[in-house]
Parts: sequence; C-alpha cells; structure tokens
Amino acid sequence: MSKSNTLGTLLDLIAQLEDTAYDFYGRLRQRHADNPEAMKLLSAIMDDELLHARVVHDIIGSMSEFSRQSPVSPDLINQLEETLKGLRSGDEDMFTCSDDTCDAIEKIEALEFDVVLSLINVPEVNFNFSTSYARNQAVDHTNKVYRLLRALD
Repeated sequence: MSKSNTLGTLLDLIAQLEDTAYDFYGRLRQRHADNPEAMKLLSAIMDDELLHARVVHDIIGSMSEFSRQSPVSPDLINQLEETLKGLRSGDEDMFTCSDDTCDAIEKIEALEFDVVLSLINVPEVNFNFSTSYARNQAVDHTNKVYRLLRALD
C-alpha cells in the first residue's frame, strides 16, 4: 500500500506501470514469435509504451510540489498497485490463457489512459511534447491494442 493518496504518488505509480507494461509486452512478444502480425503489433505497442513513459515524466516534471501533493482517490491508487503487483508476479498463466492475457492488457491500457489523458487539460500541467502526443496518440494506440487482441485469438 502507498504511503499517500496524492497526485505525486499516482504519477509515480503510472510511471512504474509504463515500464512494467513495456516489459509485459516484451514477454508477450517472445511467446508469440511465430505470429508475424502479433510480433509487429507488439513491437509498435512497445514503442508506444516508451513514449507513454516520456509523457508521464514530462507531466511529473511540469508540476509543482504543491500540485503533486493534491489528494486523489485511494481507489485509483489501489487499482494501480494491484495491477502492478499482478504484472510483476511473473505468473506465466497470464500468458498461457488468452483470456488472462486479454484481461491484463485491458487493465494496463485502461489505467494508462484514464490517468494520463485525464491530466492533459489540467492547467497546472504544462508540457509541450506530451500534450499533442497524448491527444493524437490515444486513438492510434487503442487501435493497435484492439488489433493485437484480435491477432491473439
């Protein structure tokens, strides 16, 4: 459990989720080396995850310490912590059952977008690259994930 339910904690957890998502998709790519379509999509999604991490770090860097201390929902913090815990468990069942794989992907993506995109229009968040990238990339990334889920069926 986190020590605080603050925006700073939330952003730190999202940064960890982006790194963990990159690793998750890398492991998934290794397991689907015989599926060219999945390999291509997974590589593109991994590239996106690197850029997502940059967005989160830009957001963190643009915020004052005062803003980072703003309270946030403990439920969101708990969701992030539980998702990170599950992804870091190294549970190979997550990769052997397509339903479990799809559930993990849906959790990752929902949390990423719910948090990061909710911060795009917050006046205290002042960043250049990330604002336009996150707005424009949301649909593209979602399409890649959707195509990946279909390719894994």
